[in-house]
Amino acid sequence: MIIPTRDRPGPLHRALRSLARQTYRRFEVVIVRDGGAPIEQVVGRWQREMPITLIDTGNRHGVSHARNLALAAAHGDHVAFLDDDDVFLPHHLQAAVDALRTGRADAVYGQALISPTWIEDLPRSPGGLPRKDYAFDPVFLGIANTIHTGSLVTRNPASTRVRFDETMHHCEDWDFLLALHHTAGYQLASLDDVTCVYHQVPRPGAVTTAYQTSPTPFTRARATVYRRWPVTEDRAEAYREWFRSFDQRLDTRIALGLPVPLYVYERAVRGLHTAFTARRGPDPALLDRLLPSTAASWPVQSSDTVPISALTGGEHAAH
Repeated sequence: MIIPTRDRPGPLHRALRSLARQTYRRFEVVIVRDGGAPIEQVVGRWQREMPITLIDTGNRHGVSHARNLALAAAHGDHVAFLDDDDVFLPHHLQAAVDALRTGRADAVYGQALISPTWIEDLPRSPGGLPRKDYAFDPVFLGIANTIHTGSLVTRNPASTRVRFDETMHHCEDWDFLLALHHTAGYQLASLDDVTCVYHQVPRPGAVTTAYQTSPTPFTRARATVYRRWPVTEDRAEAYREWFRSFDQRLDTRIALGLPVPLYVYERAVRGLHTAFTARRGPDPALLDRLLPSTAASWPVQSSDTVPISALTGGEHAAH
């Protein structure tokens, strides 16, 4: 179990409590404190219930560095990732271990429930909350990240060259997944059940906070991923162009001080994935529904953006 943490002793306590509730008990925990508030008291509380190794970096070096330190310290044949503000449901590890024992995949991931409030169990009516519940598709993974890092359990990559890119501070998990598949040759598979909760509670340092500057860190990170992992299918490239236009319009709205709709990225991925699996091209109208055009909009000056008109024709038109 790999947990990077910084300035979240309360959420870390809840994350560790979710580990203590696991029905599968054969695991060790490696926590990396990446600077910030002290956590010795929190860790000490749970060391009585499970083996925990605490690594302290002293100063902040980033989540990729923290995860790489934990990977180097991990002894198990498999590793699982849990962010300090997320939680596992009690059957998460058991479901993953059972799937890995079949030998049909090197890494598996459960469905993740996305919640804007702190929860530790499935709500009675979770239907109103979005999920990351996508079957593995290596082509679509090159378009958008459909896998929550906190749902992943993978064969230990110690014998491979794959590590988290420490120069990346956003989308580093997406890059890691692509490297596992394309560089290390790992086969990935999804589980058929919700096994974890992915919290998107607005607060400093959270994913939602990154959507407050223009261009967003995700715009720049997505451009890096697209350059590093090229696609060969025209249809996949057309979907990438849709996302570049999504980023351009989102950046424009932020620059104008307009609000970002809740779950806009998850809704974009859901809409595109539905069309992609139906073997249709990306729908420009989806962009208008998610991020309506503004009268005062202007193009973001970036070689990594394209106008929405490019999605309806040209050499990358969907087939």
